[in-house]
Amino acid sequence: MSLLHALVLGLVQGLTEFIPVSSSGHLQLVPFIFGWKTPSVAFDVAVHFGTLLAVVYVFREEVMRLIRTVIHWRDAGDADRMLLRLIVIGTIPAVIVGAALNHWVESVFQRPVVISLLLGVTGYLLLSAETKAEARTEPARAIDELTNRDGAIVGGWQAFSILPGVSRSGATIGGAMRLGISRQAAARYSFLLSIPVIAGAILFKLPDMVHKAGATGVGPFIVGILMSALSGFVAVKWFLRMIRLKGLRPFGVYCFFAMVAGLITALARG
Repeated sequence: MSLLHALVLGLVQGLTEFIPVSSSGHLQLVPFIFGWKTPSVAFDVAVHFGTLLAVVYVFREEVMRLIRTVIHWRDAGDADRMLLRLIVIGTIPAVIVGAALNHWVESVFQRPVVISLLLGVTGYLLLSAETKAEARTEPARAIDELTNRDGAIVGGWQAFSILPGVSRSGATIGGAMRLGISRQAAARYSFLLSIPVIAGAILFKLPDMVHKAGATGVGPFIVGILMSALSGFVAVKWFLRMIRLKGLRPFGVYCFFAMVAGLITALARG
């Protein structure tokens, strides 16, 4: 992989990991559209490490508070213990599904046409979540009003996003909004929920990344990590403002355009 490709794909990963348009789908479709070689699993892990650094930095105060809650569980406040419990509950479905189906998903669903169609599914999830939220008459709930049941349901949506083309943040934010949770609370919970999932995936695939980097050179990996971290930081900050002002509809529309672009490219190449 050239440094230019690593730079572009790191940028793509950083922008799309937290914006609800599916980073996994874009990491497959962007090389496909430009005729580049599909990035290795090792590179995919590397750029995910960059976005992990970004989200941990943005939410560093919450992360530190959650770490203190783990260490001093008995002395922690009820709100902090509840949030930690919700993150654990929301992570369990993704761990189970990821461990059981990861290799099957990689072999069956890593096809441009399928990924493009699943981007359309993401678009539908985002638009329908906004429609349902606008039709609701009761006030939206804050993050401290979530229940264990809410955490399990949102965790189920996160597990569903193992399919490439289904946005993790889109599925979890949209799923939370369907439960009557406000956009801002849903986004915050989604981002905090991403930390253990991304970290776990990195640890699971770390040996492959180290082996591949040693065989091909570390330059593209370093460029990809730095670019994904920088663009991920910008994306998180921008998205938190955007979702408050505009909601999820612009991202849903974008997903449908991305689906069409992928399908047209696949048809043009036979």
